[in-house]
Amino acid sequence: MNKPITVLVASLAVGAGLSGCTQAPAVQPHTISQCRTADLEPGTGEIDVCSAEAVLLAAVEAIFEYRPIEQPDQRAAFRAARELIEPGFAEQAEPSALVWAPISAAQWQHWRRDGIEITTLVRLTRDDHPPDTPTMAARVLGVDIRPADQPPIGIAVYVRAARTTTAAAWLLTGLEAIA
Repeated sequence: MNKPITVLVASLAVGAGLSGCTQAPAVQPHTISQCRTADLEPGTGEIDVCSAEAVLLAAVEAIFEYRPIEQPDQRAAFRAARELIEPGFAEQAEPSALVWAPISAAQWQHWRRDGIEITTLVRLTRDDHPPDTPTMAARVLGVDIRPADQPPIGIAVYVRAARTTTAAAWLLTGLEAIA
C-alpha cells in the first residue's frame, strides 16, 4: 500500500479567506465522465476521477466537512459530495449521514447556535482492504472531526468505489463509519 496520504479540510472561515469567496462548495463541480487524467493540470483543485483513492478522499472530505453555521444538519454536508457518489447509493445513504459520526442533534444545534467552527482531517490508513480490481476499490480512512470547543472526534470510515468500465470515472458506492 502507498504511504499514508493526509488531507486537511479547513473550516469555512479559513477556506473563504484563501479563496476570496464566502460560499464555496466542498467539492468543485466537474463533468468528467470518462477518465482523461491528461486533461487535469496540477494545482487546479480538480479531483482526479481516474484515481479511486483521490475520489474516496475527496468524497469523505466533503461528507464530513461539517459547517453547522451554514448547514441545518449532516445531510447537507453529504449532499456537497453528491457528484462523487453513485446516484443510487447517494439516495439510499443520505438519511444515514445523521448517524455516521457520534454527533447528536443537540450537539449540532449547540455548534450552530454558538458559531463553532469545525476542522476535519481525513487520512488514508494502512489498514488492510480487499485487493483492487480494474473497476472496484476499497479503502479505510481515518477521519478526525475537530470542533473548536472540544477534543477531536475520531472515526474509521470504510469506503468503496466502483466504475462501470476502466475508462469511466470512479464514484463512491459504499460507506461505513465506526466511532
